[in-house]
Parts: sequence; C-alpha cells; structure tokens
Amino acid sequence: MQKNKQISPKRVLRYFRQKYMTEKRFFFPLIILRISLTFIGLLPAIYFKEIINALSWSIWWDKNQIFAVAIWLLLTILWIKLTNVVLYRAGDFMMINMSVNIMKKIYLECFDYVHRHSFRFFANNFTGSLIKKINKFVGSYDMITDTITFELSPIILNLIFILVIIGLQDRRLSLIMFVWFVVYAVIQYFLYKRNYPYEIKANEQDSKISWVLSDTITNNFNIKVFSTLKREYKDFESQITFWSKLQKKRRYRAMLIRSITWLMMWFIEFIVFYMALKYWSYDTITIWFFVLLQMYLLRLMDQLWWIGNVFRHLYRWFSESAEMLEILDEQHEVQDSPNAKSLKVHQWAISFDKVWFAYEGESAVFSNLSFRVKPGEKVAFVGESWAGKTSIIKLLFRFFDIQNWKILIDDQDISTITQESLRNSISLVPQDPVLFHRSIKENIAYGNPQATDEQIIAASKMARCHDFIIKLNDWYDTLVGERWIKLSGWERQRVAIARAILENKSILALDEATSALDSESEKLIQEAMDEVMRSKTVIVIAHRLSTVMKMDRIIVMDAWKIIEDGSHRELLTNKNWIYKKLRDIQSWWFEK
Repeated sequence: MQKNKQISPKRVLRYFRQKYMTEKRFFFPLIILRISLTFIGLLPAIYFKEIINALSWSIWWDKNQIFAVAIWLLLTILWIKLTNVVLYRAGDFMMINMSVNIMKKIYLECFDYVHRHSFRFFANNFTGSLIKKINKFVGSYDMITDTITFELSPIILNLIFILVIIGLQDRRLSLIMFVWFVVYAVIQYFLYKRNYPYEIKANEQDSKISWVLSDTITNNFNIKVFSTLKREYKDFESQITFWSKLQKKRRYRAMLIRSITWLMMWFIEFIVFYMALKYWSYDTITIWFFVLLQMYLLRLMDQLWWIGNVFRHLYRWFSESAEMLEILDEQHEVQDSPNAKSLKVHQWAISFDKVWFAYEGESAVFSNLSFRVKPGEKVAFVGESWAGKTSIIKLLFRFFDIQNWKILIDDQDISTITQESLRNSISLVPQDPVLFHRSIKENIAYGNPQATDEQIIAASKMARCHDFIIKLNDWYDTLVGERWIKLSGWERQRVAIARAILENKSILALDEATSALDSESEKLIQEAMDEVMRSKTVIVIAHRLSTVMKMDRIIVMDAWKIIEDGSHRELLTNKNWIYKKLRDIQSWWFEK
C-alpha cells in the first residue's frame, strides 16, 4: 500500500460531494430550506426593533393603538418562530434520510472495495485497524455533514443576510464587517490548515494504538505463556507516549488559534460599535438601527466564536476520513480484465505454461515453471519448506498475478476470466482453516448455502466430524467462537474438509489438509478423501508422504523448481532422488 500520500481536505469533500449527488432529492431541497431558515431566523430581530420603536412613540400616540401594533408585531414574531419550527422539522426529516442513506452506501462501498483487495493487502494490514478506519470514515461523513449544515452554513448565510440588511441602512458599516470577516476567515483557514498535518499524524497514531491493543489482546495467551507482560507494557507505553506528545502539540496549537480568534472578535466588536456610535452622533443612523445592529452583531459574534471550533472539528474529521480514502484510492492489485468472461470448462485440465512470478520486492520465485494436470488426474507436490508448493495454489486462485506467460484451465488463460468464476470452480482445504464466528452448520454450508440438513450431515460424516459435533451442546447450531476458539485444530480441519465435500467442485486443492490430524484420524480422512477425489482434478500439497502415495503423479520441488516427476513407485526406483531420501527420512522418524 502506498504511503506518505497525504489526502487533502479537498479530496475528502470531493468524495462526499459525489455521495451527496446520489441523494439529489434531499440535497437540493435542503440547501433551499437552509437558506430560507437563515433568512426567516433574522426577521424576529427586525420586528423586535419595530416594537421598541413603536413603544418610543407613546408620548405622541395613543397607548391603546401602540399596544395593538405591538401585539400584532409580537404575533407576527410568534408566527415566524412557529414556521421556523415546522421548516426545521421538515429539514430534519430530509437530513436524516439523506445522511442514513449515504452512510449505508459508504459502508457498502468500503465493504466491497476492501474485500476486493489482494491477498498481499490483508497480509500487510491489521484487521482491527481496517475496521476502525471504516467506522471512523462513516462517522466522519456524518459529523462533517452536520457541521457544514448546522454550524458553518448558518454562519455564512447569517453574515450575508446581515451585511445586506445593514448595508441597506449604512454601506460603510457593512463594508467594514465584510472586509473583517474575509480577513478573519482567511486567517482561520490557514491557521487550521497548518494544524492539519498534526491531525493526520495524531489519527495515524490513534489507529496504531488500536492495532497494538488488538494485537496484544488477541495474543493474550502468548503473553501469559512467555511471561512478557512487562515487555509488552513497555512497548505500549512508548506508543502511548508518542501519541500523548502529538495530542499535546495538536491541542496547544488549537489553544493558540482560539486566543487569536478572541482578539480578532473583540477588535471587530469594538470597531463596529465605535463607528456606529460615531455615525449616530452624525445623525446618519437611528438609535433603533443601533439596537438592531447590536442584536445582529451579538448574534454574529456568538456564531463566529464557534467558527474556530468548526474549522478544528472539520480538519479533525478530514484527517479521520483520509485514512480510509487512502485505501479507497489504492488500486486493487489483482483485477479482472475489462473483457473478462466467466470460466467455461468441461474437462478441468490445469496447465502452468512457462510461468514467471516474483513476490513484491523479491527476485523471481518461478522463472520457467511448466507442468500439466490432466482432467481427473490427482497430482501431489512435495518437497522441503519454502520450495514453492503453496505458491502454486495461490497463483491458481489468482491471489497474486504472474508477471509473464500463462496459467490455463482447459486452455483458458485465468487472467482473462473473472476471479469470481475462477474461484467458484475450485475447492480449497488450507493448512490452517479459517472459520467464521457463526454456527458449525453455516460454516460447513458456506460454499453451498442451498444445501439441505441431510446433505450437511452426510458431508460431515464423510469428513469424520459428525461424531464430535453431536457431542456439542447445540449440535450443528453451536457457534465456533471468535477466532474459532471453541474448536481444536483437528476439529477445524475436519469442518473445512466437510465444507469442501459439500461444495463438490470439479477441481480440489488440498494444502496440507491433514497436517493437524493424528495418524488414526488421518487414515479415516484419507479414506473419505479417496472417495471425494474420485471424479475430480486434484492438486495436493503435502509434507507427509503417507498422504500422497496413492496419487497418480508426485511432483518433487526444490528451490522453486520441479526436479522430479512420477508416480510413487517410479520415484522410489532411484536411490539418489530427493523423493526417495525424503521417504527414507520419514520412515526412519516414524519407526523411532
């Protein structure tokens, strides 16, 4: 994943603007409603001014007439406020619908886009950190939208309307306020813009803290076994210390900005009232206009005081959004070609044709790897660790893309077919099966959700896991627990085998599928697997040679190359061959 590419606030706003456009039926009416509400909210002050003005004429007018006028003005203010309440509730209705709909879309987009990232992406990113980034991203959208709608836009609209109303009476005061506000906004913008990198660093460290916490809590067993609590505490303390330094820097800068904001607001308040008093002394404005100016200025100052907090909060949420946007902006490493088609095969032959592949930043792993698995053939790959056996399965599933030449299934280049159709055609039983925190039944039926209970039980019996399942309290409805904690290694592996049996796909890949089983269980599973593999094309990765002796072919790998290829009997004919040596070592070990 590319780092050090800082996501700007403009990029964040551009992303959210695109989402707003998906809800035009609410977005544009909300803008019109927000403008109307701001204007209507300024009207009561004008009518209050008229009430005070009317009361001042009590010396010359009849008090009953003045009272009638004042009551009419008061009822008008009441009507305006009631209208405001109704319009606000209508705005709330539209805002709720727009925000929730967009948050739903963002959640779904993040879910889909993250899951489409490559095997390498998940190997390089911590699960807990990814979850937090998604949640912060959705939460930031909600807060940014609320802040712009209910805090920033009222400030700007109030200023515009107030400047227009004051300008109708005295353009000079309006111009002074306008110039000051522009200067004020520019200064605030640049002050918080300079603080933005600290927000980014603080949020990155915040995610790192979550990563460390989740990692240590997940590995609490290891911490106890190795008695490393003090060491882990010390490491966590160093991370928290760095986090606290960043937090202090960020908050000290925010405190400085607030101090500057205070000074600027006191200055403009003094200047405006000074000029207003001066113009009043010249009889260019009335005392009633002075009252109106005071009401508007106090209202505006109260809102402008919060503009610093608005900028501070916006930049904080921009920085929280940036972490997830960086992931959304990262291209998927493995992608379907624009004209990718679904895999359509009948024989299920597999060919690696002069495959050239290297992991990122490493020298070539396979430089000229070629082999063919015939339809219905059972081929095993054996060899020492790091010989490249498991990489063959990863390339077959397109967890990584090769750099040159082809991998074919029935003469169809897998780079030209959709990943979904490719993976829907192959069953995999990995060395370390991963189960969902769901029921055993759901895990077994995951690759075939339409399977009946009878089919699930039949697959379980074939995989030799039915007996231990019915001993559990809830049988097949038993939850396996977070990180499948309720099942042992051999139980998980049997569930994974049952899942592959139920899928019943024509290509079956077994990556050390019986490695966690004892000898007796392995023998039972092997009998079941012999039946399952009967009509399938099978690739088996194994260390235990006892599991591959019945395969049609055995391919021996060493240093990422194929060095021997033949049946079990053929490979034993030459005592200098590696397969013969591996078999002798394992036979000696088990005899011991």
